[in-house]
Amino acid sequence: MNSYNLINANIITLDAKCTQASSLTVSNGKIESINSINSQYKTIDLEGATVIPGFIDAHYHLKNYGKRLNQLDLKNLSDTNQIINLIHQKIKDLKPGEWVLGFGWDQNLWKEKEFPDSNLLNSQFKKNPIYLTRIDGHSAWVNDIAILKAGLSFQELNYIKGGKVINNCIMIDNTMTPFQSVLPKDNIKNVKSWIKKAADKTIAKGITGVHDAWQDKTTVDAILDLIKKQEFPLRCYGMLASNDNDLLNQYFKTGHYSDTYYSIRSVKAFIDGALGSRGAALHEPYNDDHSNCGLILISKEKFDMLAKICYDNNFQLNTHAIGDRGNDYVLNTYENTLPQNNTNRWRVEHAQMVSDADIIRFKNHSILPSMQPSHCTSDMKWLNERIGEKRLPLISRWQSFLNHNIKIPGGSDCPIETGNPIFEFYAAVTRQDHDGWPTGGWQPQERVNRLNALKMFTTWAAYGAFEENKRGQLKINYDADITVLSNNILTVPHEEILDTKILYTIVNGKIVYLNNNY
Repeated sequence: MNSYNLINANIITLDAKCTQASSLTVSNGKIESINSINSQYKTIDLEGATVIPGFIDAHYHLKNYGKRLNQLDLKNLSDTNQIINLIHQKIKDLKPGEWVLGFGWDQNLWKEKEFPDSNLLNSQFKKNPIYLTRIDGHSAWVNDIAILKAGLSFQELNYIKGGKVINNCIMIDNTMTPFQSVLPKDNIKNVKSWIKKAADKTIAKGITGVHDAWQDKTTVDAILDLIKKQEFPLRCYGMLASNDNDLLNQYFKTGHYSDTYYSIRSVKAFIDGALGSRGAALHEPYNDDHSNCGLILISKEKFDMLAKICYDNNFQLNTHAIGDRGNDYVLNTYENTLPQNNTNRWRVEHAQMVSDADIIRFKNHSILPSMQPSHCTSDMKWLNERIGEKRLPLISRWQSFLNHNIKIPGGSDCPIETGNPIFEFYAAVTRQDHDGWPTGGWQPQERVNRLNALKMFTTWAAYGAFEENKRGQLKINYDADITVLSNNILTVPHEEILDTKILYTIVNGKIVYLNNNY
């Protein structure tokens, strides 16, 4: 169905010249008209449903999402006994020597709220190497067999720059790297399967496009092949892995890549870790670890060189930074590379802990904070203990950025979070968990209004990928990337936002997801 009318709808265009409409006509992948039905086309009666520009998630991990669907799911578990039980169940299906892989544990949810002792795994699992990634992806819980396979002693692991070993079993940031060479290898067949599975689940959430952070050559090749076979149903803005010099040089030489479903014009780098594993780089020590200010994962010289080559080749640089020192570190290099008021749209991914002075630096050098609202609501219950009350106002400063007219591309960091744009929208406007805690919101001065929250996941996300002239709004001749919702999330009571269902997901004019259960 290439041409059709959507009628009897509450259409939120996000176009200032035509803010609302009741019908929309699609033809050949584009929006042909608004409020002007083409009688020659099929008509779909939406029965009062709400139509918005397609959700765009500006920080996503397609491969990891699909891959982790095949691993032990350790999210939201309240104690280590639950994890141990899952490992016992998994090992029944494995041969000795085969890896046990899991993702999503969070010690902040456990009664003891501390990293586990090495004996917990070593005393019970002596035949299978175990590698369990923490929810933030910045630490791994391993057993001695896994360490033996990595081929390094604890002394050698502790000397790895930008890393740390805790309790002889928790590998923080760069100490995870040696395990990558011995873990089961990604191959093109597996990666294509993971990405296809992830893409199918992504469109069911109403997402029409993602900014896929940290793509290696296998990921790029997998997506290109899936598109060739017409098995890739959503838009993708690729961020190349900064540590893959051959891949970077290939694209620096050939220039930006762009087709209907896929574009590559950016590079992803990491500066620090995460607050949950105390790897985010802070100016002052952690409140619950006075000897620790976090980790810087790349030297100034190496990061400066990466920034220069990206600038010289007109590639956007998108750098992970969470702590206040991490953000300061990135901004120093960005300022030394970019002229003021530039059009390069370099981004800081997460920008979770930022000072007033650094917000001004974002503004002066046209730097975008790419932020994930649910990171705030996932972390808020333990942040006081982690960084202390006086630093809490530095966390997730959405409204402070907007006060300086700085656009915020919004995302989820899926699979770190669930990747549900309705959840992200709710977090942005309430700063509450799904039970409504705390009353009035956590650090409520940083809540955003609903229209701006919607722009984070549509208009501003498109801007973060240089696509604002064809996506992120419903306008004539724009791409027909559309999400249809059961509720008007701009007007329903806060508590009803989370009840909103995805009815249709439309990408390039094609209905790629239809909710048959509503």
